[in-house]
Amino acid sequence: MFIVSQNAHSALTTITCDYDTFASVQQVEPTTEIMQLTFTVDTETSEAKVIRKNGISDVDLYPTGGGFTFVEVNERGNVLTTTVDIHGKSAHSRNTILDSELIPSQFYGSCDYN
Repeated sequence: MFIVSQNAHSALTTITCDYDTFASVQQVEPTTEIMQLTFTVDTETSEAKVIRKNGISDVDLYPTGGGFTFVEVNERGNVLTTTVDIHGKSAHSRNTILDSELIPSQFYGSCDYN
């Protein structure tokens, strides 16, 4: 689910996305558990954060004309991107290196603007 809410006294927008399909090099399959990411965007400063089960991280925000892309480089140097289009579709991509091996993966979600 994708939720956008704005407080009249704040420039903060909250976007919540649920992902129910997973793809890796080996397979594409439904997830056994919905992955949820919540993004907060300060529309005045364009500062953005991602909130997940294990914490909060700063992300870079790139408007795409037809939506938004969020880019995060984690403490290990791995790159994570999330793109959301104006129709509410989203893809979350992870390019992770673990034990010197590339482990690419992508999650797909259906989004709803409220």
